[in-house]
Amino acid sequence: MKKMLLAAAAVIMSGLLLVASDYIKYIELADEAVKKQDWNRAEALLREAMQSEPSNPQNVMLLSNVGMFQFYRGEDSLALHTLSEARAIAPASTVILNNRAKVLLHMGREEDAMRDYDKVVEIDSLNYDAYFNRGYLRLIHGDSAGARADLGMLEQIKPDDPNTLLLLAVMYSNRGRYDESVSYYNKLIKKVEKAEYYTGRAMCRLAKGDFAEASDDIGRGLELDQEDGELYYCRAYLHLLQYREEDAKADAALALRHGVSKARIDELFAQ
Repeated sequence: MKKMLLAAAAVIMSGLLLVASDYIKYIELADEAVKKQDWNRAEALLREAMQSEPSNPQNVMLLSNVGMFQFYRGEDSLALHTLSEARAIAPASTVILNNRAKVLLHMGREEDAMRDYDKVVEIDSLNYDAYFNRGYLRLIHGDSAGARADLGMLEQIKPDDPNTLLLLAVMYSNRGRYDESVSYYNKLIKKVEKAEYYTGRAMCRLAKGDFAEASDDIGRGLELDQEDGELYYCRAYLHLLQYREEDAKADAALALRHGVSKARIDELFAQ
């Protein structure tokens, strides 16, 4: 009898391990699908995982991931519905709120996204992603004081993060404080050379009248990426400041070819 009980216990334990293993296996397979950007398969596998263990407390995070897979497929409304469903289950999850805010932003619902970011920082006063995204929104909408407050938090949380440094560089440039902006671009370039950093620093130097240094930045940026339209736009601007209109037109054509809008080109020559 004792042997039979032990055998039965072994079968039960085996079954539990099998369920747990299936749950993890589905998640691992979903992760592989994500690496291939196969969002349909990734969603199907996570739903299999949730179905295999309906009461698993981790399911709400799997549901949040499903919402993001739907978002990556371009199904914004469905993604919003799924993420709102997840948030109803776990209202204090900053991950779910940040995910939903991302979808709301893509849908053009910036005020709703801001409310989600506000909620995130109420729950977690050191949430980098929320401060970064809210700071960016405030910056582009002209809320200098709000943007500066959020960027101040970014400096406390991750002072050397490239995203922090870049947002600070852009903020100071927008405020006409070009020396401070250049100092942040210098830090970025010291970390890693990217064409966009040289573009930003070049625009600051043009605003200051440092044409030679701006030209050097543009040249180095183009060495890194010859298809960066912003660099050709920047060089066209430099040519205009130096009264070299034909050279400016040639670079404007290159900027247009590499993604800069015609409206921006027209505005440049209308100055």
